[in-house]
Amino acid sequence: MILNVKNFLESPDKTWEIKGFLEENESDYVLDGIDIEFPIEYKGVLYNLNPEIKLDLYMKYKYNTSCDRCLKKLQKDVESFVCCYFIKDLGNLEDYDDAMTEYFELKADGIDLSDIIISQVISDTNNKHLCSENCKGLCPKCGKDLNEGPCDCEHEREIDPRFEGLLNLFNEEV
Repeated sequence: MILNVKNFLESPDKTWEIKGFLEENESDYVLDGIDIEFPIEYKGVLYNLNPEIKLDLYMKYKYNTSCDRCLKKLQKDVESFVCCYFIKDLGNLEDYDDAMTEYFELKADGIDLSDIIISQVISDTNNKHLCSENCKGLCPKCGKDLNEGPCDCEHEREIDPRFEGLLNLFNEEV
Protein backbone atom coordinates (compact mmCIF):
# COMPACT_ATOMS: atom_id res chain seq x y z
CA MET A 1 0.00 0.00 0.00
CA ILE A 2 1.88 3.01 -1.31
CA LEU A 3 1.11 6.42 0.18
CA ASN A 4 1.88 9.18 -2.34
CA VAL A 5 3.71 11.96 -0.47
CA LYS A 6 4.85 14.10 -3.41
CA ASN A 7 2.50 17.03 -2.64
CA PHE A 8 3.13 16.62 1.09
CA LEU A 9 6.90 17.03 0.61
CA GLU A 10 6.34 20.39 -1.08
CA SER A 11 4.80 21.80 2.13
CA PRO A 12 7.45 21.99 4.90
CA ASP A 13 6.33 21.89 8.55
CA LYS A 14 3.01 20.35 7.58
CA THR A 15 1.22 17.35 9.12
CA TRP A 16 -1.04 14.80 7.47
CA GLU A 17 -3.41 12.49 9.32
CA ILE A 18 -3.95 9.06 7.80
CA LYS A 19 -6.18 6.13 8.71
CA GLY A 20 -7.46 2.99 7.10
CA PHE A 21 -7.23 -0.77 6.95
CA LEU A 22 -4.53 -3.05 5.57
CA GLU A 23 -6.56 -5.84 3.95
CA GLU A 24 -3.67 -8.24 3.21
CA ASN A 25 0.09 -8.57 3.40
CA GLU A 26 1.38 -6.53 0.46
CA SER A 27 4.94 -6.33 1.79
CA ASP A 28 8.00 -8.43 1.03
CA TYR A 29 7.95 -9.79 4.59
CA VAL A 30 6.78 -13.36 5.09
CA LEU A 31 4.30 -14.00 7.90
CA ASP A 32 5.50 -17.57 8.35
CA GLY A 33 3.69 -19.10 11.31
CA ILE A 34 1.83 -15.88 12.21
CA ASP A 35 -1.92 -16.24 11.71
CA ILE A 36 -3.09 -12.61 11.38
CA GLU A 37 -6.79 -11.77 11.29
CA PHE A 38 -6.95 -9.19 8.52
CA PRO A 39 -7.79 -6.34 8.19
CA ILE A 40 -5.28 -4.46 10.34
CA GLU A 41 -6.65 -1.09 11.41
CA TYR A 42 -4.18 1.80 11.42
CA LYS A 43 -4.16 5.52 12.02
CA GLY A 44 -1.29 7.90 12.21
CA VAL A 45 0.27 11.26 11.55
CA LEU A 46 2.97 12.18 9.05
CA TYR A 47 5.22 15.13 9.87
CA ASN A 48 7.20 16.89 7.14
CA LEU A 49 10.49 17.66 8.89
CA ASN A 50 12.28 18.51 5.66
CA PRO A 51 14.31 16.63 4.46
CA GLU A 52 12.88 13.60 6.28
CA ILE A 53 9.34 12.53 7.13
CA LYS A 54 8.36 11.27 10.58
CA LEU A 55 5.50 8.79 10.95
CA ASP A 56 3.69 8.04 14.22
CA LEU A 57 1.47 5.03 13.53
CA TYR A 58 -1.02 3.22 15.77
CA MET A 59 -2.31 -0.24 14.81
CA LYS A 60 -5.02 -2.60 16.08
CA TYR A 61 -5.22 -6.22 15.00
CA LYS A 62 -5.83 -9.79 16.14
CA TYR A 63 -3.82 -12.93 15.61
CA ASN A 64 -4.30 -16.60 16.40
CA THR A 65 -1.67 -18.60 18.24
CA SER A 66 -1.40 -21.30 20.89
CA CYS A 67 -0.23 -21.31 24.50
CA ASP A 68 3.47 -22.12 24.76
CA ARG A 69 2.86 -24.33 27.81
CA CYS A 70 -0.40 -26.24 27.20
CA LEU A 71 -0.95 -25.69 23.43
CA LYS A 72 -4.49 -24.31 23.94
CA LYS A 73 -5.67 -22.17 21.00
CA LEU A 74 -5.65 -18.41 21.71
CA GLN A 75 -6.64 -15.22 19.96
CA LYS A 76 -4.63 -12.15 20.96
CA ASP A 77 -5.81 -8.55 20.55
CA VAL A 78 -2.91 -6.18 19.94
CA GLU A 79 -2.66 -2.42 20.00
CA SER A 80 0.73 -1.29 18.80
CA PHE A 81 2.62 1.90 18.08
CA VAL A 82 5.60 2.59 15.85
CA CYS A 83 7.55 5.77 15.24
CA CYS A 84 9.78 5.81 12.18
CA TYR A 85 11.48 8.17 9.78
CA PHE A 86 11.74 8.19 6.01
CA ILE A 87 14.88 9.56 4.39
CA LYS A 88 15.86 9.80 0.75
CA ASP A 89 19.27 8.15 1.08
CA LEU A 90 19.75 5.29 3.55
CA GLY A 91 23.47 5.44 2.77
CA ASN A 92 23.71 8.52 5.00
CA LEU A 93 22.37 6.86 8.15
CA GLU A 94 25.51 7.83 10.09
CA ASP A 95 24.13 11.41 10.02
CA TYR A 96 21.30 10.16 12.25
CA ASP A 97 22.63 9.21 15.67
CA ASP A 98 19.61 7.48 17.25
CA ALA A 99 20.22 3.74 17.03
CA MET A 100 16.77 2.91 18.46
CA THR A 101 14.83 4.67 15.69
CA GLU A 102 13.69 2.86 12.58
CA TYR A 103 14.61 4.43 9.26
CA PHE A 104 13.10 3.57 5.90
CA GLU A 105 13.96 4.74 2.43
CA LEU A 106 11.73 7.46 1.02
CA LYS A 107 11.04 6.08 -2.43
CA ALA A 108 10.11 8.18 -5.44
CA ASP A 109 6.61 6.71 -5.58
CA GLY A 110 5.93 7.29 -1.87
CA ILE A 111 5.82 5.47 1.46
CA ASP A 112 5.01 1.77 1.63
CA LEU A 113 2.74 1.47 4.69
CA SER A 114 2.45 -2.29 4.29
CA ASP A 115 6.19 -2.74 5.00
CA ILE A 116 5.97 -0.72 8.21
CA ILE A 117 2.79 -2.36 9.48
CA ILE A 118 3.90 -5.93 8.75
CA SER A 119 7.40 -5.41 10.21
CA GLN A 120 5.77 -4.12 13.41
CA VAL A 121 3.37 -7.10 13.50
CA ILE A 122 6.35 -9.47 13.23
CA SER A 123 8.09 -7.65 16.11
CA ASP A 124 4.95 -7.69 18.27
CA THR A 125 4.10 -11.37 17.81
CA ASN A 126 7.53 -12.86 18.52
CA ASN A 127 7.09 -13.28 22.26
CA LYS A 128 5.86 -15.86 24.74
CA HIS A 129 2.15 -16.67 24.57
CA LEU A 130 0.34 -17.97 27.65
CA CYS A 131 -3.35 -18.75 28.14
CA SER A 132 -2.92 -17.48 31.72
CA GLU A 133 -0.04 -16.51 34.00
CA ASN A 134 -0.81 -19.62 36.10
CA CYS A 135 -0.78 -22.08 33.19
CA LYS A 136 0.64 -25.40 34.42
CA GLY A 137 1.38 -26.75 30.96
CA LEU A 138 1.46 -30.40 29.91
CA CYS A 139 2.78 -33.39 31.81
CA PRO A 140 6.19 -34.23 30.33
CA LYS A 141 5.45 -37.97 30.61
CA CYS A 142 1.83 -38.48 29.51
CA GLY A 143 1.00 -35.13 27.87
CA LYS A 144 -2.12 -34.42 29.97
CA ASP A 145 -3.12 -30.77 30.33
CA LEU A 146 -2.29 -30.09 33.99
CA ASN A 147 -4.70 -27.12 34.05
CA GLU A 148 -7.55 -29.68 33.93
CA GLY A 149 -6.21 -31.56 36.95
CA PRO A 150 -3.28 -33.74 37.96
CA CYS A 151 -2.26 -36.78 35.98
CA ASP A 152 -1.61 -40.31 37.28
CA CYS A 153 2.11 -40.32 36.45
CA GLU A 154 4.75 -40.94 39.08
CA HIS A 155 6.86 -37.82 39.24
CA GLU A 156 10.14 -38.61 40.90
CA ARG A 157 12.61 -35.86 41.44
CA GLU A 158 15.24 -36.59 38.87
CA ILE A 159 18.49 -34.96 39.92
CA ASP A 160 21.61 -34.61 37.88
CA PRO A 161 24.20 -36.74 39.72
CA ARG A 162 26.68 -33.86 39.61
CA PHE A 163 24.33 -31.75 41.78
CA GLU A 164 23.15 -34.51 44.13
CA GLY A 165 25.45 -33.24 46.89
CA LEU A 166 23.62 -29.91 46.90
CA LEU A 167 20.24 -31.53 47.58
CA ASN A 168 20.63 -31.60 51.35
CA LEU A 169 22.89 -28.57 51.68
CA PHE A 170 20.33 -26.42 53.49
CA ASN A 171 18.87 -29.29 55.52
CA GLU A 172 22.10 -29.84 57.48
CA GLU A 173 22.51 -28.02 60.77
CA VAL A 174 25.57 -25.85 61.08
